[in-house]
Amino acid sequence: MISVVLTKYKRTHLFEEQVRSIENQSVHIDEILVCDNTSNNKGVWERFNVATKAKNEFVCIIDDDTIPGSLWIDNCFSEFWKQEGLYGTCGYIFNSPKQYENNYQRIGWCEPNKKVTQVDYVVHNWFFKKEWLDFFWRVDEIPHNYGEDMNFSFQLQKEGINTYVPPQPSSIPSLWGSLKGNEYGDDENSLWVSNPNNFKTNMFKFFDKQINDGWKLLNTDTLI
Repeated sequence: MISVVLTKYKRTHLFEEQVRSIENQSVHIDEILVCDNTSNNKGVWERFNVATKAKNEFVCIIDDDTIPGSLWIDNCFSEFWKQEGLYGTCGYIFNSPKQYENNYQRIGWCEPNKKVTQVDYVVHNWFFKKEWLDFFWRVDEIPHNYGEDMNFSFQLQKEGINTYVPPQPSSIPSLWGSLKGNEYGDDENSLWVSNPNNFKTNMFKFFDKQINDGWKLLNTDTLI
C-alpha cells in the first residue's frame, strides 16, 4: 500500500541508517525506491520523477538527511484518513505573502506540535497519494536544486488539497518525521550551508514567483 523513495547523493554514509528506519516502521513498507544522484546529480525534483514508478497507492519521499521515527509513516497515514492532504515533517506558515526571509513560523520536529496543523508547505519528507504526482509536474520551468517543496503544495492547492504537519509532540520521538534533523541537516552538504547566498536568492525568487502565479498562503490577507 505504501512506497518509500530515498535519495542517494552526498550523504551516502546515512543511507543504511535510513533503510533501517524504513524497515522498522510500524506499518509495512513493501517497496523502497532509490533516487541515485551519486554519479549524475539530477537535482531535488528527480525524486518525484522516481516516485512515478511506485507500485503503491501511497508514497513517502524522504530527504537524504532525514531519519524518521518508527511511527512516522503510520502517523501520516492515520491523519490522512481523517483529512486528506499532503503531509510532511516540517511545515512553514508565512506571516504574509510579502517576503520569504524572516517571515514565517515552523511547525513539526523543528517546532513540536501536539495536533495536526495546516501549513503553507512542508519540507524534509512528503506523504501523499501517488496519483497527485500528475499535479506536481504541472509547472512551466523546473529548477535544479530548489522549489520542489513549495511547488507541490501550490499545485495541490489548485485542486483543493491542503498541506499538513501531523502531530509530533516533543515527548514522543517515534512520531517524529526527523530524529536527527539538526545533527544531519546542518552539515556541509546542505545547500543553504554550502552556498547560502545563491540558495537564498533562488528561494526568494521562487517564493515570489509562486505568489505571483496565484499561491494563496494561509495568511494571504495579512500585512507586515
